Amino acid sequence: MRIAIGGIFHESNTFVPQITSMEDVNRSHYHTGKEIIDFWRDTTSEIAGYIDVANQDNVELVPTLMAWIMPSGTVSQTVYDELSQELLRLIGSAGQLDGVLLCQHGAWVTEDEECTDGALLSLVRNAVGEDVPVVATLDFHANVTSQMLDSVDAVVGYKTYPHVDQRETGAKAARLIIDMASGGTRPKMALNHPPLIVNIMRQLTCDEGPMADVMAIAAEAENTPGVLAVNVFGGFAYSDVPHAGCSVMTVTDGEKSLAQATADDLADEVWRRRHEFAKGLPDAEEAVRAAIAETDGLVVLADTGDNVGGGSPGDGTVLLSELLEQGADGALALLCDPDAVAKAIEAGVTNEVTLSVGGNHDHLHGTPLSVTGTVRLISDGRWINRGEMHDGVSENQGRTAVVDLGGVTLVLTERKHYMWNLEQLRAIGIEPKDQQIIVNKSAIAYRAAYGPIAATMIEVATPGACPVDLSAISYHRIKRPVFPLDAM
Repeated sequence: MRIAIGGIFHESNTFVPQITSMEDVNRSHYHTGKEIIDFWRDTTSEIAGYIDVANQDNVELVPTLMAWIMPSGTVSQTVYDELSQELLRLIGSAGQLDGVLLCQHGAWVTEDEECTDGALLSLVRNAVGEDVPVVATLDFHANVTSQMLDSVDAVVGYKTYPHVDQRETGAKAARLIIDMASGGTRPKMALNHPPLIVNIMRQLTCDEGPMADVMAIAAEAENTPGVLAVNVFGGFAYSDVPHAGCSVMTVTDGEKSLAQATADDLADEVWRRRHEFAKGLPDAEEAVRAAIAETDGLVVLADTGDNVGGGSPGDGTVLLSELLEQGADGALALLCDPDAVAKAIEAGVTNEVTLSVGGNHDHLHGTPLSVTGTVRLISDGRWINRGEMHDGVSENQGRTAVVDLGGVTLVLTERKHYMWNLEQLRAIGIEPKDQQIIVNKSAIAYRAAYGPIAATMIEVATPGACPVDLSAISYHRIKRPVFPLDAM
């Protein structure tokens, strides 16, 4: 049995002004052929899950193209054309195939395609024909459409946020496509898309909260005979597309009515609890004051508006400015600013330097901030993730400068990068557990690494491309009415 694997994975924040280019793709994880197996084999990823099952079942995997692109703005149509054509070329040259496994995100938007994942899946379906099984894995934040479902035989989504089940998701999809190719499973899918945008800060799937409760119900439903997968997608509110929002998509073995009834029941439960998905957060001044007052250990300030994992540029200055204004001690902030990195390197280690940092990409994330400090370290900005999220994945945030501003340690990077792994700071000689305050440009995902070591986590309503208050966003293409933007 021969199964092609690949995918183009991007979460597109349409409120970020910058268009995502091929240069951005090349700075991310972009591999073809055997490189895919070599890079992703020993990681917590969907691709590793595919590999695990293939090894167990003696299935030949045919690696094509895998582009895992850092979340950012709308993707250039030229990038889509180039990547999709290369993926199709590699699938077409693979010879006889018994199936295709694709690792997609589900919230990819290009200049000309609102549902880019659906468009790509449709191209793949047309290329391999109706008789070859096609299964896709999707991120928990997918904005799912009927176009996606019409182009594949089955979909398997993450069940966790923070996303710690990517490898398990890939393995489940691989088992499903092998069963299909062997003639043992006949998937039927159903979708229910309630008119609801779920606040990202209420999408936590562990501990307590409405989404954790919904996922528990979904897990129970998945134990029903004949049900193969119950996928709840929190959706991605920062893509202004008609289909943005929460959805439930189910897969059953040959029973369309069961698939639809299961999706409808769970979607009804989500809608019934819609008011529980609202959440208000403190502003920067209040949050920093609370962090400074905390004496029991590390405080993580979640800079939700400049959420790098949601596509923001990672150069917001609002919390850094507030930490300096309030005289914080033992604090750390990380900003993407290649010009400031170059100037710090030019000044040299142990030397004092005055820098203008942050606020370079747009007017959303604060203004540039003038700071003076001592350059303590210069690094190549590389590390290997360890822990629940992206374990084993090699990362590169570009040249990195550590500047001591007195009570605040400022980490400057050439490339934006999410703070989802403790090794990011350990690689530059900083032990996260020894800090008093860390600003983390994230919404929920940081909890996988920082939750176990933090005494307190404070989510902050900062301005940016990922605002917690969705009423602050000027939507133009989203389907209306939709809760909570409209009275329902």
